[in-house]
Amino acid sequence: MMYLKKLAQILLIISLVAVSFATFNIAHGEPVFSLQNPQSPDVFLPIIFNPGPLPSVFGVETTYIDQTLLNKAGNIPTYWWRYNAFLWNQIEPQDVDPPQYNWGAVQENSLIAASQQGFSIVAVVKNTPLFAQAINDPANIPCSPIKSNQAGEFIEFIHELAVRYSAPPYNIRYWQLGNEPDVDVDLFSGANFNLRYTSPYGCWGDDADPYYGGEYYADFLKIFSDTIKAVNPSAQITNGGLLLDCHPVNDPSCLSGTFFEGMIKGLQDNNALSALDYVSFHAYARWYTNLRFDEEYKGFTSHGGVLLGKSYFLREVMTSYQLNPLKPLLVTEGGTMCARPDDAAPLPSGIKCSDPVPPPEFSDDQAEHLVWHYVRAIADGISGMTWYTLNYQAYRHVGLLNADSSNKPAYIAYQFLVSQLGDAQFVGPLNQYFPTLRAYEFSKNSQYIWVLWSPDQLDHSIFKPSGFQAAYDKLGSLINVPPGATTITINSPVYLILN
Repeated sequence: MMYLKKLAQILLIISLVAVSFATFNIAHGEPVFSLQNPQSPDVFLPIIFNPGPLPSVFGVETTYIDQTLLNKAGNIPTYWWRYNAFLWNQIEPQDVDPPQYNWGAVQENSLIAASQQGFSIVAVVKNTPLFAQAINDPANIPCSPIKSNQAGEFIEFIHELAVRYSAPPYNIRYWQLGNEPDVDVDLFSGANFNLRYTSPYGCWGDDADPYYGGEYYADFLKIFSDTIKAVNPSAQITNGGLLLDCHPVNDPSCLSGTFFEGMIKGLQDNNALSALDYVSFHAYARWYTNLRFDEEYKGFTSHGGVLLGKSYFLREVMTSYQLNPLKPLLVTEGGTMCARPDDAAPLPSGIKCSDPVPPPEFSDDQAEHLVWHYVRAIADGISGMTWYTLNYQAYRHVGLLNADSSNKPAYIAYQFLVSQLGDAQFVGPLNQYFPTLRAYEFSKNSQYIWVLWSPDQLDHSIFKPSGFQAAYDKLGSLINVPPGATTITINSPVYLILN
């Protein structure tokens, strides 16, 4: 009897969602946002979104959850915790009737512990089982899109997932469909061909489609959202974080850059914009010897680089489709990658990015970049950023912790940043007063906090401001500013406390 009741609920959801499949056709018209379309906006309009009271912007991602990481995240402290919680191909590897779900494939104790300690899990649902894969390959490609004729199986799975994990003791409220879906599996060719079988990307991209598969993804995003919200109306849904590694206007060969527009168009055409609560994207700086490739990120330089340039672009696309208010943004992977090639000239430390221990030159800049990232995210109105990763990662040394779980400088910088800005109010940018610097003002407890740094990572002097009380470096160490000093040197991030 209970099974029949569940089946009736699922059939109701299927009937509500099926309309989108009945009317869904991939459009081959010209994208609204393009160089060729004269209606494309030339000027980005002011931010117009009103998501209501927002939680803390601070977050992390981990590849596993244990008590050490729970303590480390709590000692920052952070709010968001992104986690690849649900792999469909492991939970439902076979298509049988009635469905059989292997809940043992889920790290349930980890999810319970995270919830009990107050973290908000952003639960990623990904990896299509072989029976539902749309990519025509005799082998298993878990990153594949889902076949349209398997939508019913997908709905059944998501329904059971939401019923089980929206409730205590898991209490999952934030759900994300896939990871970096704006990638075409055809990119894995030649020597990289076999990566298609292990890719962490989403592989929903389609280079034969003018919207790169974004509309098709939007159809499943609607199903994903409708099914979860039928179980828990307070659930919040976001797209798989966009790789967005090029700009389709600044680079006409950037086919993948139209994916997001296709996603928005697909939702809008199906009256389903309410299915999307947050727009997610990813933003990394690739480190070679310095941080220049943050603001000089390909295609996004004119609007601030890898973080601000991408957020500008996404809002510009939403504005071109007349979304009002705009969807708030999440950076579900942000970080710094140690990308210096092994055959480059040796660093002073003699350590390479491929070594088990990161070069100290990189670790220092990673701490600096973390401050850049979060301060600008706050100033830009971004709702949350999960740093990739909190735990140790040999891959490009992106983690905040060493292999023994000791703190890297970036972790210490994160702690101090939150201690200063976690309960502060953003006042505004100060760049007009310091044109060679990046400078932002916050208020807290009747004091002002200025955060300043040099984007060229060279020394710049400013006059000591009126009301000066103290100065701290990015790690929270007090900077000695003699009482008679009239100037302060700015290079790496500095916090100035003013009355």
